[in-house]
Parts: sequence; structure tokens; C-alpha cells
Amino acid sequence: MTETSKDTTQSLVFPVHDKPHAPFVFFESAPAAGFTNGVINVTLAANRTWIDDGKAVNEQVVVAYLRGNIQAALSLRQAIDNALILASKQQSEVKS
Repeated sequence: MTETSKDTTQSLVFPVHDKPHAPFVFFESAPAAGFTNGVINVTLAANRTWIDDGKAVNEQVVVAYLRGNIQAALSLRQAIDNALILASKQQSEVKS
């Protein structure tokens, strides 16, 4: 990076170490969310297709239950907002 260029990346407040056992969670919706006793909760779901009596059946199944304090939820929202900004920029470049 040259001295005249501006670093636009955001630094983390605390270091994060990658663990090879951390799961990848794919989801297509967040059908339920709530707040109880200081804990934010979000249920994530995805579509599952299976065959029953020779016919394809599609259903939504829960894939994860997210739980965290308010600061964790704010951090997750910021990460999602940043990812959506990146996706929007990429889609704009493809259309150009």
C-alpha cells in the first residue's frame, strides 16, 4: 500500500484465531428471533428436499440456533451489513 492510498478496511476490536473445527452454516432464512434475559436469539433455517413415495418434498428445517448478548448481535449485524455492501458493489460492477 502506498503512503497516499487510504486503508478502508476495518480492524477487529479483538484478535480472532481460526479453528479448523468451526462449522460452516448455510441458511436461507431467519424465521424466528427474540430476546430473553439479556440474550438475543435467532433461529436459522434452510430448505431440504427429499423423496417421499416417489414425489419430491420440500421443507424448511432449522439448521442453527444463534445465541448471544447484545454486543454480539451488534457485531453480527455489522458483519452482515459489511458483507451486503460488498455484494452490492460486486453486483454493480457486473452490471456495468
